[in-house]
Amino acid sequence: MQSLNQQLAVKVKALLNECDAVLIGAGAGLTSAAGIDYWDEQAFARIFPGWIKRGFTAQYQLMGYSHWSQEEQWGYYKTHLDYVYFSQQSNPLYQSLYQLVKDKDYFVMTSNVDGHFYKNGFDKSRIYAPQGDYGLIQCTQPCTKQVWEIKPFLDQMHPYYDAREQILTSALGIPKCPVCGSDMFIHVRIDASFIDDVHELERQALFDWLAAQERKRVLLIDLGSGFNTPTVIRLPMEKLTITLADATLVRVNLDHANTTLDLGNKVISVQSDIAEFIKNISIE
Repeated sequence: MQSLNQQLAVKVKALLNECDAVLIGAGAGLTSAAGIDYWDEQAFARIFPGWIKRGFTAQYQLMGYSHWSQEEQWGYYKTHLDYVYFSQQSNPLYQSLYQLVKDKDYFVMTSNVDGHFYKNGFDKSRIYAPQGDYGLIQCTQPCTKQVWEIKPFLDQMHPYYDAREQILTSALGIPKCPVCGSDMFIHVRIDASFIDDVHELERQALFDWLAAQERKRVLLIDLGSGFNTPTVIRLPMEKLTITLADATLVRVNLDHANTTLDLGNKVISVQSDIAEFIKNISIE
């Protein structure tokens, strides 16, 4: 494991310039580096004052939370989505990352559901996001494999949204499935109700792209993947590095830069802030 320095930045830039293709694997660490930190108590106090009154201090505490009414749940998520999804239409860090790879044959696989890649220039047909998308909503049964754009459902909440308390004041604002009338939830992977078929075309596009790289020089860049869901990004990036004959993995992570598998000289583990890393390899 190495700390970021000028010599290492030059080495990574050379790998990027010389490679035929780039696979980006992105985890929660990239979201934090881009300015959305679910542990940020100051941001939480500013954006979620109604939830401060209920004893919460950070968004992370409400991930997977279940001890609330649907009116409370959807009041929170309306605020949450306005902040992390709809207000984040462009991001300098993602735009810098795009500039690094836009002229390469690239593909992205990410556990993040915030849509930052496609909002910042990345081709949607080159993104595999198996954990879902904050911009979509689905039936929780599910009675259908269809998903819907979530914004119209959030707009329908407006008459019932108490901005001070950040909750819904009536069950009439709770989203219901247009097909069967059941409860709905954001299209993110939280349990077995997640409609995985939505991402089959993305998955197949990734497999086809990988098949085309078998005899090419591939640079895999792992940005911020951790151990909450290591089988989604972290371990697949390591396994692909082994499988592809001419591949190098650059893993950038402040806390978990090392690899689980033995990749020998096919890996560069960089203990660094992701934003600082992207800034350094972007310098001409």
